Amino acid sequence: MKLYYSPLSVYSAKPRIAMFEKAIAHETQVVNWTPATGWIKPEELARLNPKAQIPVLVDGEAVIYDSTIILEYLDERVPKPALFPTGVAERARCRILEDLGDTLLAPNLGVLVREVLLKPDPATRDASAVAQTKAELSRQYQRLDRELGKREYLCGEFSVADISCFSPINIASLMEGAPSPEFRNVAKWLSRMSNRPSVARYLAEFSEATAPLRASSQPVSAHA
Repeated sequence: MKLYYSPLSVYSAKPRIAMFEKAIAHETQVVNWTPATGWIKPEELARLNPKAQIPVLVDGEAVIYDSTIILEYLDERVPKPALFPTGVAERARCRILEDLGDTLLAPNLGVLVREVLLKPDPATRDASAVAQTKAELSRQYQRLDRELGKREYLCGEFSVADISCFSPINIASLMEGAPSPEFRNVAKWLSRMSNRPSVARYLAEFSEATAPLRASSQPVSAHA
């Protein structure tokens, strides 16, 4: 297998963590980003994915793009350890929570990049946009706190729901978008996630990739 990805891409984190979790041997093609050039995409990316976006997984003749579809493919291709619950209703709930990460958490990153990361001086920011974004994130954190309850992970066992929700929270936390301590279940879950070997391995990559961006106040993109 070969994965086209970037540690700076919120959606790339999903298959990367899943492949670490399942101990799937694979090659990687890192799609780099620099302030001067933007994304430096290999020529074949547009052929592999009509959207010319990452992540893209190549497995022999199979070419899969879209992080959600890639996760489903990986779980069928390498069933153990499973990243989806077994029951029909439980699997549906898992997919709903995965979608929460993709469509309710991740889209908020754009505003935080534009108004927080790129504008170190709070006086230059669109305060209304930042406040609205933080309020939306807080609503979603509150929901996750309820969903977690007494569970260690969102679906009981570690799953794609955890992977999908963790990635945007991890990035948002670098830009004043971290969950409030009042969400105790989320706080415990984040600690548990960060200490999980597959996630910790990804976080090491993420930290290395974001170090120069943090130093120069350059943006972290949601996807290529």
